[in-house]
Amino acid sequence: MSDGVVIHKMVNQIAERNQEVFTKQQERDNDTIRRLVPVLMQKGVENMNLSMLDPALKRQLLNYVGDEYFRKGRVKEAINTFVLASNRQKLAEIGEHYELVGQNMEAVNCYKLAADEEHLIALGKKCLENFHLKEAMLAFQLVEDTASLEKVGDECLVKGKYEIATEIFKNAEKSDKLILVGDACVKDREYKKALTAYTAAESAEKLNALGDICVQADHLNLALETYQAAKNDMMVMFLKENFSNRL
Repeated sequence: MSDGVVIHKMVNQIAERNQEVFTKQQERDNDTIRRLVPVLMQKGVENMNLSMLDPALKRQLLNYVGDEYFRKGRVKEAINTFVLASNRQKLAEIGEHYELVGQNMEAVNCYKLAADEEHLIALGKKCLENFHLKEAMLAFQLVEDTASLEKVGDECLVKGKYEIATEIFKNAEKSDKLILVGDACVKDREYKKALTAYTAAESAEKLNALGDICVQADHLNLALETYQAAKNDMMVMFLKENFSNRL
C-alpha cells in the first residue's frame, strides 16, 4: 500500500472520529436544551443566570426558547429572548408578522431592535400611503430620512394631526412650517396646540397675536402662558394685576 493511500485512510479515520465526537457533543447539547427550555419558559429568561454556559450553547438555547415562545403566542417574551440572543433575523421576522396583522407600531419596534433599515423604510412608506402617520414618522425618524419625514409632516398638517406635525417640524427646525401648523390650529380654535407650534417656531409676533385671541375668547390662563412664551412682560403684568382672581 502506498504512502498516499495510507495517509488518505488515516485522514478519513480521524475525520470520522471527529464527526462522532461532534455528533455526541451535539446530542448532549440538544439534551441539555430540552431539559432547560421548560425551566426557562416557566421562570423567564431574564430571571436566569446563563453566564456559565458556552456562548454557542447559550445562543442556541435562547433561540430555541424564543421559537417556543413565539409558537405559543407569547410574542413579547419571544422578542425579549431574541434580543438576548442578538438574533436580528428572528426579530425582523416577528416584525413582518406584526405587519401582516396590521400592528405597525409593534413592527416598527421589531425592525428597530433588528437594526433593519430596509424594512423600516418600506414600512414607513406604506404607513404614509395608508395615513398611519404616527407610525410613518417613527419609522422615518429611526432611519433619519428627513425628506420623507417632511412629507409626513405635510400630510399631518392636511389631516389635522397637529401634534405630530409640530414634532416633526420642530425636530427639522422648520419655523415656516411650524407657523403654518399654528395658523391651522388657530383656525380650528385649538389654541393650546397653536401655542406649542408658535413657541417651537420662536415667533413672538404670532404668540402675541394668539395671546390677544385668547383674551378675547376669555381663555385668560392660556393667554397668560402665551404672553409669557412671547416674553411680553407688559401683558403678563396686565393680566396678573387685573385678573388675578381668575388666574
